[in-house]
Amino acid sequence: MGKIRVAFQGVQGAHTSTAIEKAFPDQNVDPIPFSTYEQAFEAVENKDCDYAVIPMENSLQGSIHSNYFLLARKFLYIVKEVHVPIHYSLIGLPDAKIEEISLVITHPGALSVCQGYLDEMPGKPAIETVYDSAGCVEMLLNFSNPETAMIGSKAIADFHQLTVLDDNIEDEPNNVTRYNVIAREPINPGSEGKTTLVFTTHHKPGALLNAMKVFAERQIDLTKIESRPLPDQPFEYMFYADIDGPVSDPKVSEALEELENYHAPWMRILGSYISIKD
Repeated sequence: MGKIRVAFQGVQGAHTSTAIEKAFPDQNVDPIPFSTYEQAFEAVENKDCDYAVIPMENSLQGSIHSNYFLLARKFLYIVKEVHVPIHYSLIGLPDAKIEEISLVITHPGALSVCQGYLDEMPGKPAIETVYDSAGCVEMLLNFSNPETAMIGSKAIADFHQLTVLDDNIEDEPNNVTRYNVIAREPINPGSEGKTTLVFTTHHKPGALLNAMKVFAERQIDLTKIESRPLPDQPFEYMFYADIDGPVSDPKVSEALEELENYHAPWMRILGSYISIKD
């Protein structure tokens, strides 16, 4: 059997690498890095990769809205979800000393959860923000300065033979990111699955309430709902929702059929899948 080609955004060793390992345990996987999330989606669309592993929501910072939008407009499906605890390290070159660090490179997400630690560093280093962990690694290696450090996962340090100057530097230890595994075809995950959908409602009083009743009346748990602007219709919105139960469950199927027929001018099922939290 050939390798499973898995697209992801970023660099080897970042938290997405942990998500890939968790999503495909003990399998022969070939992780393929891309510069942007859209390129990772397109690699699956174009059959250059079998799957993409994409971060969708962080427990502290909320949803990654651009990735939800990509999923809504691509004809791809969620086939699995994994939860990855997020821990950060202060990483430097092999000869770096923490008390001599004068510049720390980080991406905005890491900065927001490590700001307290940085404020307490002895040298009060300057902060340089870049787009992602790949940019942090590239800048650290290009600077080749032992007084420069970056924030990233311990696995990044191991992969690039860098030095961990301090570990678990995040201000809030209970930090988890949900990653979705994206594929070209939907699956039936069995009775333990959940379903994600996106839909619009009519513009009239009670429209969203009536849409949600299709789940409440059937005792289907709505575990998430979030509104996002429609890009081509200013100040109009679409709704992303997670519900307990797969599309193959007759109760869920009936609720979705009623939603589409009576309450949602537009709806798309983004997938039914198993969520792996441990």
